Amino acid sequence: MFLITFTRTQVKDRFLSFSVEEVKINSLMVTIVTDNFLSKYIPGSNGFSIIESPLVFSPDFGNIIFSQTNYDKDKNVLSIFKSTLSGSTIYYHLNSKGEFFCSTHISMLRKAGVPIEENAEVLPEFFVYRKLMPTKTMYKNIYRLVIGGKLQIRILNGECVIESVEHYNLPKKDQNIASIYSSSKIAYDYLYKSIEKLNSCKNEIALLLSGGIDSSILCTICKDNFGTDTSYSTGYPFGDPKLNTEKRYAISAAQAFGMNHHYYESTNKDYLIDFLESISKAEEPLNHLQTVCVHSLFKKGIPENKKIVILGSGAGPSFGNFRNYLYLKDKILYRLLSTKESRAILGIASKITGKGRKFVETLNKCASKHLVCDPKNLIWSWSDYGSKKWVCDYFNVTEEDIIRKACNFIKKFEDRPIYDICSLYSLFNDEDITESVWAKIGEENGRILYSPFYDLDVLNYVFSIPWKLKMKRPENILRKEIARRGNVPEFIIARPKSGFGIRNEFWSEKGGVFEPLVPLASKVFDEKQIRDMQSLDPKKAMTFWNILNYAIWKRLCINNEPLELLVDELKECISSRGLYRQKV
Repeated sequence: MFLITFTRTQVKDRFLSFSVEEVKINSLMVTIVTDNFLSKYIPGSNGFSIIESPLVFSPDFGNIIFSQTNYDKDKNVLSIFKSTLSGSTIYYHLNSKGEFFCSTHISMLRKAGVPIEENAEVLPEFFVYRKLMPTKTMYKNIYRLVIGGKLQIRILNGECVIESVEHYNLPKKDQNIASIYSSSKIAYDYLYKSIEKLNSCKNEIALLLSGGIDSSILCTICKDNFGTDTSYSTGYPFGDPKLNTEKRYAISAAQAFGMNHHYYESTNKDYLIDFLESISKAEEPLNHLQTVCVHSLFKKGIPENKKIVILGSGAGPSFGNFRNYLYLKDKILYRLLSTKESRAILGIASKITGKGRKFVETLNKCASKHLVCDPKNLIWSWSDYGSKKWVCDYFNVTEEDIIRKACNFIKKFEDRPIYDICSLYSLFNDEDITESVWAKIGEENGRILYSPFYDLDVLNYVFSIPWKLKMKRPENILRKEIARRGNVPEFIIARPKSGFGIRNEFWSEKGGVFEPLVPLASKVFDEKQIRDMQSLDPKKAMTFWNILNYAIWKRLCINNEPLELLVDELKECISSRGLYRQKV
């Protein structure tokens, strides 16, 4: 956690419970707040720095930099850098007076005097996609720094001016890389070196092991590097235990690696309470249901002395792990059926038989030639979890309106290959948001998240591998070859990805496990609209999830209601109505 402000009036006295420094720069008072956990203030002869690092109080903290804020007195420039390894959300705000505010926490900005208001303009995008493209946030006039991004502020005539805002840029494809096998060795070595940097705090490491390929790769490296012999995972308390593939995968992988595995699962009641806590700690709506499970694990399932949590997120589209219709482009079946005539015939057959609708939709998406800012472009169906129809009706907008603001960011990459566009869309959107939410929840629980797949050397190298290699069959060939380099057992490499979702029938219907949250949400959102979205239909179900998130977020983070008040309301709902039993 850190805060830096450039103001005309003093704000230091508002943060007496923190480590606070104050510097005078011309007519501006500069206040720096750090937390003695992840952040550190470093004065210098020509300015100062604020460092965020998991090794911040170790002599070798420079080996891992999550974020770095530098003020150069000679140039009168403030630079704020967020590394690709950092999960911290870095919010910033510039007011009409030329005063500048920047922090990892909205609550700190509020305390410093920044007005905290809802950004109503982005709600259509949120309700469809569960999150927002950068640099927008759910907060009016408050923006966020993108993963791998840099913000530069210049002080001119006693006022702060935003000089530049940058983001992570893809390296050029290295056409000299001709073999997926040799490139997998180099990628594995980069991952190994990234984890090696944690040597000074190896006894504080907690390893998350889901039993998938990515966490298994990291498990073998941690075991080899540090002798790690314990792993952790979590799951949903509701649902059919027979369908808990995540638990089965984690335990079987742990047995294969000889790990002492701890699986943590809360109760239904605790999940609902942790749902409120997660939003309060993240200061954002939750895009994934599993985020609540992660918070529960951080809070109760991992020993307090294990503060560095290693997780396998990040091996997504950059590695060729699209897990969608982009793989069809090189398949013979797609080439045979992708002509306009074939798709028309298949569409008619699908309507008559009632079968194959999704396959026809997939063929049409792959064949789409629409511009990147056209709603029909396949990029906008990547994560459109919510109901577009409901959003258009409720907010009186068009599909073009929903993506309009997101296009301002993504169109910067429209001249790139579709694989690059989809990778960057994922990196700057779902991946960055998920890491930010999880990192903040982790920090609030005394945990520091570390995701080696987001190491800059790893990202740069993997992005430099030509797509023709990464998209070779079998699917996800790069990750599989990296796993083999780490001696991950073949049964883990070969088995289907389990994901971390849960079927709608276990939570989305009326009378389901989320029912006690409806009275809390209905205080800021029309109850009929909420009830209409309680359904097994995937689009409606996710819209129901988004409504719950939005309503609770608004009460906690915009209206600034105390968390304790909402928890008491929830307990009263559970007590008076009973904790709703979920169908199995």
